[in-house]
Amino acid sequence: MLGNLEMLRRKVATGLLCALSMLPATAPAAEKVTYNMAWLPQGSVGGTIVAKAKGFFTEEGLDVELTRGYGGQRTVNEVDQGLFDIGYGDPPSVILNNANGGRTVLVGAINTRWPAGLCFVEDGKRHPKTPAELKGMTVAGGAGSPVQNIVPAWLKMNNLPPDSIKLLRMEPAVINSALIEGRVDLAECWEGANMPLLDFTAAQASKKVNHVLYRDFGLHIYGNGFVTSQKMMKERPEVLRKFLRASYKGYRYMATNPDDSANAIAGLYPTLNKGVLTGQIKQTADLLSDPGQPDQQMGFLRDDRMANTFKFTTEAFGVGDKLNVKQLYSNEFLK
Repeated sequence: MLGNLEMLRRKVATGLLCALSMLPATAPAAEKVTYNMAWLPQGSVGGTIVAKAKGFFTEEGLDVELTRGYGGQRTVNEVDQGLFDIGYGDPPSVILNNANGGRTVLVGAINTRWPAGLCFVEDGKRHPKTPAELKGMTVAGGAGSPVQNIVPAWLKMNNLPPDSIKLLRMEPAVINSALIEGRVDLAECWEGANMPLLDFTAAQASKKVNHVLYRDFGLHIYGNGFVTSQKMMKERPEVLRKFLRASYKGYRYMATNPDDSANAIAGLYPTLNKGVLTGQIKQTADLLSDPGQPDQQMGFLRDDRMANTFKFTTEAFGVGDKLNVKQLYSNEFLK
């Protein structure tokens, strides 16, 4: 009797072992990553949103938290302080952060050209096409926006007095309405962000918005990209590589599937207008490709353009020769 029980026990134990061996191995826990979008969710940061919606981050074993931000300079400083792992930031903010003792680094381009300009409402009386034709106008910009330093430097670059355009500091949330209502002549505007929103808002008021782009008049610098800290680069390099790989996969998908991407983004943020989103997505897609190196890997940061970016920014913001441009960017994590 005991022999039969022992044989039964062994058969049960063997069966359990076989069953357990057939179970899939437990997947490692996803690596958590925090990302600051620098502003509200929109087409300019759509690649990361699409990567989350389509599961590209999950495929890389990442659990990415997307958080709204409050401007590029603040975002870069928060990344430096360790409040976020990665952020959507612009080179001038990275340069200023480092000039003040920070250690942030640009690790991938999104806007291969500076994506901003000065927008105006066409009123039938004037249609400025050059910086000289903007003389005497007022421009609204956020208090922490690069526009406060970039406009005077850009005017000087075009042989115009730095004060030929009057700069006003306004809350970003009211700039669009101030322009449409005629309370200011010009407003800072950004491709992939508030340009399509301005077009939509103006159309609602039976008006039309046009713009003068900085890059059409000498400003050949990089726009926003992915910013991280030296600490992140040192301690979590593989996580950073995975994040960039999934994010650029999202941007590539977004560039070739604008309508589906707008639906995917609106699925996560239902209050967004899909028409505005599609406009933002198409503008961002155009900026992803570098006309100077069309076959280069997406996100690659060119030495010559970074040198131009560094020279313009250090002169515009008066940070002198405190820094070495080579410490401010890296292509290492795109590999």
